[in-house]
Amino acid sequence: MPDPFDRQGLLKGAGAPLGKVALRYEAEDRVLLRVLRDQAANRGDHPWLIVDFESQITFAEGFQMSCRIGQALVRDGFGGSHVALFMDNQVEFFPAMYGTHAAGGTAVPFHARTKGLHLQHVVTKSDVSVIVVKDEFFQHLADLEDMGAVRQIVVVGETPAVDNLHGAAVVGFNRWIAGLPAELPRDLPNWNENALIQFTSGTTGLAKGVVYSHHYLYLASAILVDSLQQTEDDVLFTPLPIYHVAAMHFVGNLSLHAGCTGHLMTSFSPGQYFQQAGRSGATFSIILGPMAAIIDKRTKAVPEHQLKVIYCPPAPPDLERFESRFNVKVTYQGFGMTEILPIPARPDLLPGKTIGAMGMPAQWMEYGVVDQDDRLLPPGEIGEMVFRSLIPHSMFREYYKDSEITVEAFRNFMFHTGDMAFYDEDGVMTFVGRKKDRIRRRGEMVGATEVEIPVLTLPAVLEAAAYGVPSDLGEEDIKLDIVASEIVDIPELRSWCEKNLPTYMVPRYIEQRESFPKTPSERIEKHRLKEDTLNRPEVFDFEGIQ
Repeated sequence: MPDPFDRQGLLKGAGAPLGKVALRYEAEDRVLLRVLRDQAANRGDHPWLIVDFESQITFAEGFQMSCRIGQALVRDGFGGSHVALFMDNQVEFFPAMYGTHAAGGTAVPFHARTKGLHLQHVVTKSDVSVIVVKDEFFQHLADLEDMGAVRQIVVVGETPAVDNLHGAAVVGFNRWIAGLPAELPRDLPNWNENALIQFTSGTTGLAKGVVYSHHYLYLASAILVDSLQQTEDDVLFTPLPIYHVAAMHFVGNLSLHAGCTGHLMTSFSPGQYFQQAGRSGATFSIILGPMAAIIDKRTKAVPEHQLKVIYCPPAPPDLERFESRFNVKVTYQGFGMTEILPIPARPDLLPGKTIGAMGMPAQWMEYGVVDQDDRLLPPGEIGEMVFRSLIPHSMFREYYKDSEITVEAFRNFMFHTGDMAFYDEDGVMTFVGRKKDRIRRRGEMVGATEVEIPVLTLPAVLEAAAYGVPSDLGEEDIKLDIVASEIVDIPELRSWCEKNLPTYMVPRYIEQRESFPKTPSERIEKHRLKEDTLNRPEVFDFEGIQ
């Protein structure tokens, strides 16, 4: 009988090596504030970030503002503190982040739409002493019962007519940094010090604080410049929010490494996406799969644009038609999450691979898939993806103040992603689904995307979410929620599912909603959908039909 534990070693990544941009600095010098300082010296007048075509900041202006923010934090006694960035897509965001680093502190981006109990959670969980907040979000802070360790609130925009809130001093942003020197208040931070606490989207519970070192923050965008082959002549564009890692890495910090311009929009207007991209002169954009489907359905006429590549994971439901219609190359292979970026995005697709293929893990990663007992599985078998970095400080450090969750995630010396996948004989990883986004029904395992992607091919369906709900028979039944451009005949949709899906995938419950609750990365928050009861008139129950 073979030994079930004979596969002891993780596989060595055979994908991309560290490229010239990632290796431009020695490891100990890989700090993004240093990159900003150098770009300010070399390309100071070049536009760095442009928001809504209205406000912009050059590399020199970004560095100068970062220095003044660092000076203000040190002056006020907040050197080395945790500083919250409670802002939208706006030019002050990145200088506030790098100004925090200039003062030796740790930046903590907040979701711009957070409020109430969620805001209370991230404020107290992250131990922030200072909050830099956009004026329109100030009231959300005022509505809290308290703000924990917060001692100062800096308001960007119109300053409220109060000097104090919950024991914290309130000051306007421009007044706060006025007259301060545009030079670093102290030495650059060390590469292994904490740079960021990035809260996850919390799709399965309360948000967790993912701790970044300066080196990981540097590498997360540097490897993308190399893998996507971006240069100072490129123009980047996204409607994604920069307080989330996708836009932060792929636009804000990628443009910093490449020395090019990044365009940001404060809202996602699917019918205007290509028009805005064309106006910006963008050559590259990042969106996410559900966004592509909505863009496709809401774009009446395709305007002229310069986009060469759109990175869009997962791929649009009809990839070839999307590319043909919009005259653009769509790439989706790559894999990353808040905690780790082991498979850098590619500008082109690996030939001969299925649509779920993510590519080969980078050469500085070890990887594998494991079963429920953490035994490594051979090629072709589905398990949970695990990774182990071979470079110090090149993935997240811990979940902030969540030691038990951290230990669980790193059990058996492997980081467990919570994503299901398999690898082939070439070592290429293929995504199957979230470990907790799979439905156990009548002895069959159903991936939610196996239901959602076919339904999204229907012209009226803009978005779809399939998930498991408790079944009277044990295990789960499938519920399908949709958002559509018109009122859908639900029994007809059910009949269509019966015709186009295996019997065990046909949803028992179907509901049409006006919109879905979403994370900053446009992922549908299914855990919130599950909170709604099934015995509502909006929910169609097809029990006994199949």
